Amino acid sequence: MKAFLKHIFVLFIGSSPLMLHAQQSGPPGLTELIDSALNKDHMLANKRLDIEFSKIDRKKLSEVYLPNAEVSGKYAFLANGVNLGLPGTSLFDLISIPEINSGFTSSANLFKADLSLSSVLYAGGKVSALKSAVDAKTKAQTALLEKDRQQIITEISKAYDQLALLRQVKLLLDKSRDRYEINKKTADKALNYGLITKYEHQKVEVAQATLASKIQEYEGKRNLLLHQLEMFTGISLERLGLIENDLSPINTVSSQNTIANRPEFTALSAAIEAQGFKLKAAQTWWKPKVQAAASLGYLNLFDVDMKGKHDLPVIGRFSSHTNKIEVAPNFTVGIGFKWDIFDGNKGKREVQQARIEVKKAENEKAEAEEQLKLNLIKTQTDYNNSNSELVLKQKQRKMAENALTQAGKEFKTGLIKAADLIGAESDYQGAALDYLKAVFNQRRNAIELLKATGNLNRSTIQ
Repeated sequence: MKAFLKHIFVLFIGSSPLMLHAQQSGPPGLTELIDSALNKDHMLANKRLDIEFSKIDRKKLSEVYLPNAEVSGKYAFLANGVNLGLPGTSLFDLISIPEINSGFTSSANLFKADLSLSSVLYAGGKVSALKSAVDAKTKAQTALLEKDRQQIITEISKAYDQLALLRQVKLLLDKSRDRYEINKKTADKALNYGLITKYEHQKVEVAQATLASKIQEYEGKRNLLLHQLEMFTGISLERLGLIENDLSPINTVSSQNTIANRPEFTALSAAIEAQGFKLKAAQTWWKPKVQAAASLGYLNLFDVDMKGKHDLPVIGRFSSHTNKIEVAPNFTVGIGFKWDIFDGNKGKREVQQARIEVKKAENEKAEAEEQLKLNLIKTQTDYNNSNSELVLKQKQRKMAENALTQAGKEFKTGLIKAADLIGAESDYQGAALDYLKAVFNQRRNAIELLKATGNLNRSTIQ
C-alpha cells in the first residue's frame, strides 16, 4: 500500500510542472490581465516606492531619541621656536637687569582620543506631531495608489471588452458571409433562368466584397489591441491571441450613491490631517528642548623637549625634558536645554504658514467633494441611459433579424429583388452592431459609475 501511494505521489509531483505549464499556456482571463498590468506598471511601482520612502522618514523620526555615539582621535607633532630680546634696565634704581638677547626651541608629541555620547530627551512634542503627519501622508499616498489601480483596471477592461466586441463582430460578419454565399447560389440560378438582371446579380457580388473589406479591417484592429495588451501586461502575443471572450452587460453595480469610498476623497481627508499635525509641530517652537551628553577623553603629551639658544643671566642655558603629561580619564556627563524665548518671530511665521496650508487643504477637499458629487450624478445618469439604450437596441436587433429571415425566404421564392435582400442584410448588420456597441457602452458607463463610487475592482466587473 505504501509503495502504491509513493508511486502516485511521484506521478503527481512529476506532472505538476506539466499542469502548471498547460495552465500558463492557455488564454489569460481578465483577472490575470489586470494583475499582470498592476505588477508591470512603472508609474505604480514608483508610487509604491514613494510610500516606502515615507515609511523611512517615519523611522527616522522614531530614531531621533536614540543616542548618538562618536569616537575621535588625533596625533600631532609640535615644534616651535621663540626669540626673546630685552634691553638692559634697572628696577627702582636698585636692581640692575642686564640685556637679554636669547630664545628657546621646543618639540613634543600629542595624542588625543575622545568618546562622545548624546541623546535627545525632550523635543517639545515636535517629533510626535511630525510622526503623525507622516502617518497621515502615507495614508494619502496609499489612497492615491488605489486611484491609479482603478485607472489601470479601467484601461485593461476596456481593451479586453474591445477584443470581445471585435470577436462578436467577426462572428456576425462570418454569418453574413455564409448567408451571402447561400444567396449568391440562389442569385446565380435566378440569373441563369432570367429571373434577375445582371445588374442585380452584381449587387450581391459588391455586397460580398464590402463584407470581405470589413473582415480585413477587423483583423487590423484586433492585432493593434493585442499589441496594446502586450505592452500593458507583458503577456506574450501567443497567449493573448487565444483570448475568445464574450461581451455581456455588467449588472453588479450597487445603487448606493455615495463618494465616501472614493480614493481621492480619502486622500484629501488624510492631507488635511497631515497639515493639522504639521501645524502642531510648528506650534512647539517656544517649548524647551532637552538633551543629555557624556564624554570620555584621553590626552597624552609626551617626549617634550625645551632648549634655550643662549645662556641666560643667573640660570645659564635653559634645558628641559618631560617624558609625558597625561590626562586620563577625562570624563564629563550632564544635561542641557535650549529654550527659544524669542526667535525673531521665525516660529510665529511658521505657525501662520502652517495654518494657511491647513485652510488650503480644506478648500481643496471642499472643491473636490463638489466635483466628485457632480461626477457621480453624471455617471449614474449615463449608466441609466445606457441600460435603456441596451433594451432598445436589443429589440431593434430582434426585429431586424426577423426581417432578414423573412427576406431570405422571399428572395428564394422570387418575391423580392436582390437589392431588398441586401438592404435587409445591411439593416440586420447595423442593428446587431448597434446592440454590441450598446453593450460595450453599458460596460464603460458601469465601470465609470463604479469608479465614481470608489467600488471598482476585479470582482465587480467580471
